This record gives sequence, C-alpha cells and structure tokens, in this order.
Amino acid sequence: MNRKEPGLKNWLAPFGRNKGLKLLSLLLALALWFAVSGEERTETSLHMALEFANLPAQMAIVGEIPSELQVRIIGPQSIVNELSQSRLTQTIDLANYKSGPHTFYLGPSSFSFPQGVMVIRIQPNPLTINLSTTISATLPIRPVLAGDLPEGYELKSIETKPEQVTVSGPEEELKGLKFLPTHPIELSRLTESSTMSTDLDFKNLHLTLKAQVPILAELVIQPKTLTRTLAKVSVIPEPDLARLQPSQVAVTVQGSWLRMMELKPTEVQARVDTRNLGPRRSRLQVAISLPQGVSLVQVAPAWVSATRQGSP
Repeated sequence: MNRKEPGLKNWLAPFGRNKGLKLLSLLLALALWFAVSGEERTETSLHMALEFANLPAQMAIVGEIPSELQVRIIGPQSIVNELSQSRLTQTIDLANYKSGPHTFYLGPSSFSFPQGVMVIRIQPNPLTINLSTTISATLPIRPVLAGDLPEGYELKSIETKPEQVTVSGPEEELKGLKFLPTHPIELSRLTESSTMSTDLDFKNLHLTLKAQVPILAELVIQPKTLTRTLAKVSVIPEPDLARLQPSQVAVTVQGSWLRMMELKPTEVQARVDTRNLGPRRSRLQVAISLPQGVSLVQVAPAWVSATRQGSP
C-alpha cells in the first residue's frame, strides 16, 4: 500500500475555504507581531476622562469625584504615541447600585489597550463614588450683587422673575437649602433701572432645574437725593433800596446728588419785596429763586427786618 507524503495541500487543509486569503492574513499578523515586538518600548502617562453609565433613576452622584484618571503605561513606541494623541475615556457602570458609598478597584484588566501595552500605575485608585436619592424642592431665588453703583446713584429695589423655581437633586444637599443664589450681578456701570439676564449659581451642588426658564433680575436705580445748605446768601431788596437785618440767610435745598454737587451759590437768590415799604421798620418774608431740579427745604431766618433807605 502506497502512502502519500503530506504536501502543501494537506498543510493548508485546516484553513478551510479561502486558504490563500487566510494564509496572507496570518503572514501579515506575524509580520506585525515581529515588527512590534522588536520596536523600542516607551513609557508615558495617559489622561483618561472619567464617565459614568447607567445611573439608576432617582439617584445622583454626590461629593467630589475626579474628572479624569492618570494611567501610566509602557509599550511599543508607535502604539503609545497613538494612544497619547487620542481622546481616551474610562466608563464606570453604575447599573443596580443603591444609595451610599461604593468603591471601585481598577486594574490592568479594567482597560482595553492594544496588545503589548502594560499598565504600570493608576491614579486615583480605588475610586469611591457616593450615590444619593434625589428629591425635588421649590426654593426662592436670591439675587447676588457685585460692586457698587456709580457715585450718586442708589438701588431702590431688586426682584427676580420668576421669584422661585423647582429643582431636583440629592436629598442631603436639598434638605438644608433655604434659597438659590444667582451669579453675581455687576452694578458698577449701571446708572438707570435695568432688566438683566442671569443664571442660578449651584456652586458645587448637583442640582438641575425641573423646567428650563430664563432668570431675569429687575433693578430699580435712581439718582441719590442730596440735601445741601448754602450759608450767607445775600438778601436782595427789590425794587426799592432798603436796609435789611439780617442781610444774609442760610438756604437749605435738595436735589439729585449730581445736581447738588454742581450747584453754585450764585444760582440761589434770596429777595424781599420792598414795594410800599413805609418809613418804619417792617418784617418782610424772604423769597427764594432756585434753578431747575432743585427744591427748597428751608430758609433761616424766613423773615428779615427792612427799613427804607434814608429813613432815620
């Protein structure tokens, strides 16, 4: 009985159909393996964004959590360079986890790196994630102000629209809140009443609005009112000359801060009417003339004694 020597045909039998393509793939894989295994190896740190998946309904992550992982690896230079230039993420699956702290230990098997890459160090590790039951609450909005109004102006009132909003978040964060602050509203350039758009400042709290609505702050701003006293305003007798006692009065006026600061003493005039003035001393009421935007508060004294010029 003649035995057939094994040939190429028998050697290729395990490849089944498309033997040529499969053999070519094997050869290419071997070539790549030899190329990579002979390549210079390098070490680097990768920054991997940390993401969470399948967070249970009515649950929220609370507390401080890192935004990324630092993973130290060593491997073939070409692969390491490619990984360094890629946006890498690491996902933590939170499915079926309950309220409370949970610790996740990370190891080399936690990552899907190409063959030939070895994980040396992971930071931070382990990860502690705190989950909390979420609730809803309706809270008033409190506007936060920054800076001062320009000199001469004052804030009469401020209110927000809406006055309150409903938010949801971890029970342990919401149960102690009495109000929700806005981001600071800058006052330094405002000289008139304004309606400004702002946002709520949740700071480090894990809160979300139930309904997305614009937050408006309505500010009522007006010039400050200033009172000023001008001493020694000379009283003018008109139309006839007369001797006056006293001949000067103090005039207290009021107006906007800016108008009062610009007011000149010559703009305030005091007069008495000397028509029909008899030879005897008479008491005359002082009349004050004021510029626009200025109102009279007081004249002291309000009456003066007048004697016709030339009378004994």
